[in-house]
Order: sequence, then structure tokens, then C-alpha cells
Amino acid sequence: MKVFKIIPGLLFFLLLFSACEKELMKYEGTEGIYFGVQWGPVHLDSTQWPYQSFSTVNFINIPGDETEIKLRVMATGRPKDYDRSFGLRINQDSSTAILGENYEAPAANFIIKAGEMYTDIPIKLLRSDNILEEIKTLGLNLMPSKDFDIAIPTWYYLAPYYKSERKETFDASFHMIEMNGAITKPAVWWGASNAGKEGGLWGEFTVKKFLLMCELMDLIYDDFGSASTMPNARRDVVNQVMRAHLQEQYDNKMPVLESDGRLMWVSGVSWTSTIGVPYNP
Repeated sequence: MKVFKIIPGLLFFLLLFSACEKELMKYEGTEGIYFGVQWGPVHLDSTQWPYQSFSTVNFINIPGDETEIKLRVMATGRPKDYDRSFGLRINQDSSTAILGENYEAPAANFIIKAGEMYTDIPIKLLRSDNILEEIKTLGLNLMPSKDFDIAIPTWYYLAPYYKSERKETFDASFHMIEMNGAITKPAVWWGASNAGKEGGLWGEFTVKKFLLMCELMDLIYDDFGSASTMPNARRDVVNQVMRAHLQEQYDNKMPVLESDGRLMWVSGVSWTSTIGVPYNP
């Protein structure tokens, strides 16, 4: 009877030892780096957002002339008690963005600090008129170092994360930034033209007029998205600020002109404006 009591206890000990041994097993794969950029719809749980091969920066919703995007770079293996470095370079073959116009040159080397398993690398992007009609791309490659190899040359879908957009498999050592600035007439625009003559509170929509509104009042495209973000009171303030600015520029002999040469117009200024008819002082 004692033998039968000992055997279950021995089996329990062996199973416990085996489980502990698995927990103490060291990572034996390649210690490397990969882009761990995650984003997705706001209604999803952000902890399950998919890993993405690209990031889109829409300057329509960004005030000012520059913005900074941070890309997460993750390491495989285990944390170390010392800093580890890796490299970054621009992939010229996949980039149409222009240095100095669309972006500032990022650092060539970055650090994953001691005890850490990731770092967020900053990329500074610049607003430029060349993105108004064409998406500009900036491709980035991670570079191996004495501390890291490239860990995941091919990323595959991984549950429980949602599936990546565009591609379910991609090179995780490469990330594409897409800069978009195309501006179309927003949902809320108080003005139009009749037989070419501008009328309403804001007049005919133009990209130049829209950008000036945003600059003067620190607005973004989403502010023109609905009556809740652009209520009547705010609409009137936009008119007042634009009217004062345009009139002041006109009175100081520095009139603001549209692309066709006509005076920029909103309700209340001291001139009329007809589309296609240039200003003749």
C-alpha cells in the first residue's frame, strides 16, 4: 500500500520539475530586431491592434508645418544588462519623399536600453506643397549590428492580433511611411459661387483659402467635418478672423490672391470676387 502512495507523489514531483525546467529554458533563437508598429480602428482593443507594414500621416489633420511620428522597434530574446545598438537607413528605392522638404534625416543609430526590449524611434516629417496632389513615401530599413541580427525577415499573421492591412505577410525589417496632403472640400463649407461670383459667408472653397483659415485659427480638417465641430458660432468667428486679415492685407497693399489671380474673398470685405477674373489694381 505504501508503494501505491509513493508513486502518485513521485509523478507529481516529476511533473512539477518538468514545468519549472520549461520556465527556466533560455531563448535559443536569433536575437534580433524588427518593426513592431501597431495601429488600427479606435473601436478595437488597442492591445490587439494588428502589426502593420506601413504608417499613413495625413497632414490635413496636423496643425503646423511639421510633425513627429514614432516607430516602435522590438527585440527578440531576453533583456540584457547593457545598452544595445542597431542601425537605420533610408531605402531610396522605395522613397519619393525629398530630404529637407518632406522629412529631416533621422539618426543613423539607435539604442535599446539595458533591461528594455523595445525603443520608439522618432522620424520628423515636414509639410510641403508637393504632397497636395501626390502621396510621398519614405521607406526605412533596420540594419543589423554587433548586438542584433534581423529577427523577422517575414512577418506572418499572429493570433490574437487582428490581421494587418494590405499585407498579411511582409518584411518586418522594413517600414513605409506615407505622407498625404490632398485636400478636398470638407463636409461643412459655408459659401459657394453663383455664375462665378462668390457669395455666402466664406465664398467658394479653395485649398489656399482653407489652409489660411487653418493657419490663422489653428484648425484641422476634422473641424470642418460636421455641424457639431463647426457650429454656427464658430463658423461666424472664422468669417470674422478671415475678413479682418484679408482686409488688413488689402489695405496695406499686400492683397491675398487666389491661384487664378482674383482677390481672396469672404463675406464682409470691401470688394467682390468673380472666379477666373484676376485682380487689377
